[in-house]
Amino acid sequence: MRGYSGFVCGLALCGLFLLASGAEAFIVSGSIIRLAGGSSVDYIYFTVNSYGRVTIDTKSWEKDSEDRFNGNGITDEFVDVNGDGEIAFFNTHIYLFVDDGFLDASDLIASNDNSTRTYGDGSISKNDAYLSRNLAPGNYILAIGAANFSLSEALSGFNSGSFYPVGENFTKIDHGDYEITITGDVTPGVIPEPTTFLLMGVGLSGWAFFRRLKKRV
Repeated sequence: MRGYSGFVCGLALCGLFLLASGAEAFIVSGSIIRLAGGSSVDYIYFTVNSYGRVTIDTKSWEKDSEDRFNGNGITDEFVDVNGDGEIAFFNTHIYLFVDDGFLDASDLIASNDNSTRTYGDGSISKNDAYLSRNLAPGNYILAIGAANFSLSEALSGFNSGSFYPVGENFTKIDHGDYEITITGDVTPGVIPEPTTFLLMGVGLSGWAFFRRLKKRV
């Protein structure tokens, strides 16, 4: 079963996907949200058009505190890696699934928490997840959340871990931003149709709430 937060993120990113359509690489930006007792899980949909290597590189971590240059350039400071004017990040963890229409454990292809290969997109820490696999043509789903979330949580859409996301000095905050670069013969996938109706209901509920609030003022 796919999680509610992942549905929301998927539709919110649809416009970005369409702009990138036809490209051999595209970048997805999003945020993991702190929830009661844990944090959200986001789902990214994409299509592989021909057999070949697909690379998934994440970027979120904004504390430069490790030696990335074999003895040179050691720093210990916060860095706004995505240039959004804030420090809001988490330790990324990703799961890659085949999209066969119903997400379950049998669809899992691979997962990653930390990687020393993630620096090509501007990452500053091995805490940013990375995957590179030969994939057959077809549809795929990438689940991203804050480490360490389990396979069952990747499937449910809720991460019960409560430490991330964080800001400066590792204080707990309400969200952590990320970027994912997907490279290969790939195009953005189509968001499942039920998402539209779910979000429409959420939007209408919010609209009704603010109308009631306005009447009270």
